[in-house]
Amino acid sequence: MRVTFDSNAWEKIFDPDDRDWASVRSAIANGRIAGFICESGFRIEAIRKSERASYFAGPAMDVQFPFSIVMRHGQPHVHFMSIGPDDKRHPGLPEVQSKKLKSALAAGIRLLRGAAWLGLPSPAEIRDPTLFAETKDNEREQRQIDLAARIESRGVGKAAFDAAGGWNAARGTTSTEKVFLKACAEWADGELVAAHIAYRNDILCTDDRARSAGLSIFDTANRTWLATEFGVRFATLEQLRDQLPD
Repeated sequence: MRVTFDSNAWEKIFDPDDRDWASVRSAIANGRIAGFICESGFRIEAIRKSERASYFAGPAMDVQFPFSIVMRHGQPHVHFMSIGPDDKRHPGLPEVQSKKLKSALAAGIRLLRGAAWLGLPSPAEIRDPTLFAETKDNEREQRQIDLAARIESRGVGKAAFDAAGGWNAARGTTSTEKVFLKACAEWADGELVAAHIAYRNDILCTDDRARSAGLSIFDTANRTWLATEFGVRFATLEQLRDQLPD
C-alpha cells in the first residue's frame, strides 16, 4: 500500500512523544506501508510563518555563467549560463521538524518531487537525490505538470498564492498577512495532490478537512472532483491506522 502523507499526518507519526500512531510507524518501518512525503512542504510550508512575507517577496534565483564545453552527438556545445533556485537562501528546517524528518527517512519514508520552481530553494536536509522515490515512469513529470495546471484552473493550489499577490504581494495589514500565510499552505497542498496522483500512490493521508480555509484543494467539492476524476482515496490518520494490513 503506497501512502502519501500530508505534513499534519507524518509529523504526528514521527513525533517521539506521540504514542497514538506507533502501529502506523511500525507498518512503515517493516514495509507494510510504502510511505511518501512531497518535497514541496519543505520548500514552502516549512518556512516559518513570521518569515514568509519577507522570504516570498521575490523568487530566489541563482544565475551563474560557468563557461564549459560539452560534447553532444560528437559535436562541441558551449554552456554560458545556468539558472536554478538559490538553495543558500533557504533558512533550513525548524529543529523539531528536522528531527522528525530524520526519523521518517530512517523508517523508509521517501520523498516525492514537486514542481521544478526555479525560484523556490530546497533546505539542505532534502538535497540528497537518494532520498527521493525512484520511478521508471518517463511520463510522471509531464503528468504532474498537467495535474498542477488542472488544479490551478480551479483556483486552488498555486493559484491561491498568485491570487494573494504571489511573489509581489502587498503586505502590511494583519488581514493580508493571514491570507498570504494560508495561500502558501494551499500552494503546498496543491503540489502534494499533484505529486500523489502523478506517482500513482494509493492513499492520500491527511487530517486537513479545509473547514475554515474557504476555497481549497481539500474542500468537499475538490475532494469529490479528485476522487471522481483521478480516483484519489483520502484517509485521515485515524482511518489509516484502523485499516492497516495485517
